[in-house]
Amino acid sequence: MLANFFSKSKPVNFIVLFLLFLSYYFVTLFSKNITLFSIGKELFLFIVLFSIYIFIITKNEVTYDNSYAFLFYTILIGFFIKNIAVGSVFYANLTILLFLRKVYSLQSSKNIFHKLFDGGLWLGISFIIEPFTIFFALLLYASTYLHQRFTYQTLLIPVLGFISPVILYFTYCFWYNALENFFLLFSWKAPSDFSLYLENDYLFPIVFIGFFTLFAILLKTPKALAILNRFRKNWILVLFHLIVSGAVFVLIPNKSGIEFLFLLFPTSVILANGLEIFQKKWFADVFIIVFVIASITVFFL
Repeated sequence: MLANFFSKSKPVNFIVLFLLFLSYYFVTLFSKNITLFSIGKELFLFIVLFSIYIFIITKNEVTYDNSYAFLFYTILIGFFIKNIAVGSVFYANLTILLFLRKVYSLQSSKNIFHKLFDGGLWLGISFIIEPFTIFFALLLYASTYLHQRFTYQTLLIPVLGFISPVILYFTYCFWYNALENFFLLFSWKAPSDFSLYLENDYLFPIVFIGFFTLFAILLKTPKALAILNRFRKNWILVLFHLIVSGAVFVLIPNKSGIEFLFLLFPTSVILANGLEIFQKKWFADVFIIVFVIASITVFFL
C-alpha cells in the first residue's frame, strides 16, 4: 500500500511527506528552548531545502517517476532531526544543493557554460561558509566528464565562477581590516575526535542506514551498469557523490551531527533506487515501514 502510494510523483505525496517531517520536527521541540520566530525561520529554510531537493530529483532522472527518493530523504532527516540546527553547516548544505542543481543538470547540453559558471559560483559561496566543501568540485568535473567532455572552457569556467565570490569576500575582509578571517578559509585542520558517533543515537542510525545503503548499491549497480543510457551515467555520478560527501562529512570539524546533511542526498537516491528493484509491493512496504520505525526508535535512545 505504501509503495503504491509513493510510486508516483504527485502533489499529495509531497504534502504527506512534509507532514511526516513536521511530525519529526515538532517532537524535537519538546527538548529544545526555541522561540516562535526561530521555529518559523527553520521551517521556511526546510521548505527551501525540500524544494531544491525535489527540483533536482524530478528534473534529472536520478530515479524513476516516483516519490521514493523524497520519502527516504524525509525519513533520513527524521533520524538526525534532534541534531539539525540552523547554522553554518546547514547553510553550506543548502548552498551545496543549489550547486548540485547545476551538477546533475549537465546531462543536458543546454547552456553548458552557464551551468558550469553557476556551479562554480555556488561552490565558492559554500567554500566561504564551510571550506571543506571545496572537495565537491570533484563532483562537478566528474559530471562534466560523464555527460559532456573536457575542453579548456569546461575546465576553466568553474574556476572563474568559484573565485568570483572568494575575491569579493577577500575585498570585504581587506576593506574592514579583517584579513585573518579570509586566511582562516585555508587553515584546514582535520578532526581527530569521532567519539560522538559512538553514542547510541548516532551509532544506531549509522549502522542501520549504512547496511541498507550498501545493500541497495549491491542490488542496483549490476543492473544500472548493464545498460548504456543516461541513467547509467547518473548512477555512477550518485555513487561518486556519496564518496565525496563521505569525505566532506569526515573532514568537517566541530562534530555535532548536522554534518550528516551532506550524506542525505546521495543516500536517499541510492535507497530509492534499491526500493524500485523489488517486484513484490508488500516487500517494499515492509522496507519502508522498517525505516519509519527505526527513525522513531532513535528518539528513545
